[in-house]
Amino acid sequence: AIRPRFVWSSLRMKGSLLQRAYRGLFTHEDTMNFHKTLGGLCLGHFIYRFLLVGDRDMDFGPSLSTPLWIGIHALLSASALIFKIPTKRILEGSRIWPEYRLHSIAFAYRSLACMLLIWVEDYYRTQNGGKLEGAPNFYWNVLIVMGTLVAADAGTWWVGKKSRSSTINDLKAPLAMKYFFSVMQFHATMNCLIGVRRYATQFIYVWIIQFTAFILTLRRKNLVPHTPSMVFYGIMLSFGFCVNFYDLRTENSFLMANTLANLAAFLRLGCRMPKYLLWALMSVLAHFARLTTGLDKSSAMGRSGGKFWTDMGEIWFPLYAVSVCLVIALGVMKVAYKKMPYSSVKKTT
Repeated sequence: AIRPRFVWSSLRMKGSLLQRAYRGLFTHEDTMNFHKTLGGLCLGHFIYRFLLVGDRDMDFGPSLSTPLWIGIHALLSASALIFKIPTKRILEGSRIWPEYRLHSIAFAYRSLACMLLIWVEDYYRTQNGGKLEGAPNFYWNVLIVMGTLVAADAGTWWVGKKSRSSTINDLKAPLAMKYFFSVMQFHATMNCLIGVRRYATQFIYVWIIQFTAFILTLRRKNLVPHTPSMVFYGIMLSFGFCVNFYDLRTENSFLMANTLANLAAFLRLGCRMPKYLLWALMSVLAHFARLTTGLDKSSAMGRSGGKFWTDMGEIWFPLYAVSVCLVIALGVMKVAYKKMPYSSVKKTT
């Protein structure tokens, strides 16, 4: 039989946890509950969209509701600036700090900007009877990715030396886990650069970024333990990879996009290529790579050399296999020699 004393102590523990959560999350800095209201709206929005993963592309489209929700998620990230947080990052690394907060905003806005780009093309294509000259325009994707790098560096400069920290290197976690986190960041950046016109690809990154910031906030308030939060972050990255797998497969671009992402990770983490040079190189490679999968049909090169580029698409399977081997070999070497990737993931991607 269950003892009454045990039930009472359990209820007291739950009540204590709820009280700590209330005191930690409902602070004087957000007296109007603006940030929390936005957070609740976005959480419900994430759940709703996840129920529509697949052919429906989370049910986003050319309607005005899409930019409305993009704006709400953008406001959620920006409203985090009202809170005062510790200047320095703690040793375990799983609590939010000023540099990470600015980087979180920058990278969330990167995916939101990619979603807005898709919506603009969809909207004007609908207004023009299903046709839009010059779309999709992938030069905007290059501008968004390079602009985000500049914004992240500006954030690092703004917070000063005392508030800077290597996002992944300084994290208390197994080396293999940290390496996996690092490589997945390159996949995120490459998918923004490749520019597959699927909302879900970008929205899943918005979820990962904004929900991770929430988890780090919970950790700062001592409401969640360190290790489970890191495991859950890995689960989120894996789920995001699965969603991207589906979206890229629908555009015949999975092997191409992942080959380039693995190459970028190898060049940066293994060869220490400067990040601006790296992503400039990736932009050029992505331009020609899109032609081989039929993703870019709007450019003059795509229209004129269709068969040639389609035949070139057969190279991606062996190249993908080589890229996977390179990334795995680099990871094994770094774990074996207990040497972490070159620098902060947020700074490298």
